Amino acid sequence: MVDCAVILAVGSTTHPSQLVYSRPRPMLPVLGKPMVVRTMERLYRAEIGHYIVVVGEDEGAVASYLNAHWLPNVQIEFVIQSSHSSLTRTLAAIARQYGKPFVVAAYNSFTHPNFPEHLLKHYRDVGQGLLLSGARNSLSKSKPQHYAEVEDNRVKTLVHEKPPHEQSGFALANLAVFGTEVLDYLEIQAKRTGGFSRELMDVLAHYVQGGGVTNIAETNWILQIEADYDLLTINRLLLEDGQDAHILSEIPNTVQIIPPVRIDPSVSIGQGAKIGPRVYLESGCSVGHHATVSNAVVLQNAVLPARSTTTEAVVASRAYITNPDLAPKP
Repeated sequence: MVDCAVILAVGSTTHPSQLVYSRPRPMLPVLGKPMVVRTMERLYRAEIGHYIVVVGEDEGAVASYLNAHWLPNVQIEFVIQSSHSSLTRTLAAIARQYGKPFVVAAYNSFTHPNFPEHLLKHYRDVGQGLLLSGARNSLSKSKPQHYAEVEDNRVKTLVHEKPPHEQSGFALANLAVFGTEVLDYLEIQAKRTGGFSRELMDVLAHYVQGGGVTNIAETNWILQIEADYDLLTINRLLLEDGQDAHILSEIPNTVQIIPPVRIDPSVSIGQGAKIGPRVYLESGCSVGHHATVSNAVVLQNAVLPARSTTTEAVVASRAYITNPDLAPKP
């Protein structure tokens, strides 16, 4: 039974964000909880009870939050990934210490809520190699960075472009199960000289290219939170699923609420405002009187002026991120 997950909670070095000036990226909110916690919750529902969380040197807020606020009946350890260290060696050290197969999940990698249970069941059926997670459909506004080319239910190779044959290609999520063969592979690679990428998929590509046994578990969709606008997509998906759609601030009786909506505590909303549908307002933000907000995430300290209209956007105190599909063409 797989009951341990390695959570990669190091902010992306390849996708700069306009939203992280006041907190590390894994701490960006998804309906009132940090993104990394939402990822871990899905694994917890799949009966994962032991977590090894890899954090960056400047991401102590992740450890502080998990130690203070997350579930008391789970085991959590922390590993610091320096800016100069190799992810291969970090994973090899974890494999050496833990000694059993485990899940690896990036903090920003989302799939269908019930998929982790399917992933672990699939792993029990396929054996001791590597099991990847993939889908025909990616919901991210960023182009998927890796695809798996599959033949006879086995992964042949990982590529950066979608394979020409529709049925052979899967966009990949940063969610995998490492079997004992992968643990042995990591130990061998860690002893070799030369650097390895800090990105998970590059580490896995080396394993696949070396002939390691690799299977894929299919889910309906994947969502890698890479583009800033993806933060709206995951919040909207959870609202539509009926998760944590609560109003936790006192609001004037003249405010019109169109569900689903999540309003954190300590949110200021002016008279006559119209909120919803599919809106998340984080603690500390402010909406002016008679303002209209729909299909939006409004982060802490952001201020929406009176009588303004905000839609299809992620709003921070220093950024206003709109749907890139709606941007005017040059």
